[in-house]
Amino acid sequence: MIYKTNFSTEAAGEEALIAKGVLGVVVDEGVVSTQYINGTQAVVNIGKVIDQSKTTDPENPIFYDGWAYDIMSTDTLDFGSNEVYPGDESVHSFAGYPRNAEVPE
Repeated sequence: MIYKTNFSTEAAGEEALIAKGVLGVVVDEGVVSTQYINGTQAVVNIGKVIDQSKTTDPENPIFYDGWAYDIMSTDTLDFGSNEVYPGDESVHSFAGYPRNAEVPE
């Protein structure tokens, strides 16, 4: 399943992905990193997304609020109000899947 999400900040998104069991924190010889756990197959940190309908000057883009992550997982996940459904206006797609592929609303 493909999930498109939007959180208030990058850190809030990472915390939510850890809380949902998408990412796990690993400490190896004192080095802290995150890794995919459970059914997670990919996580893409999209970041800030440009609002094309409001951007007239490409040198000064206007962004949507929040920070976006796309997740591909074999698990059924519920991100609640953080799930978004951009459809054909998606800025990212996973190889082999259409740009508008996502979990139905």
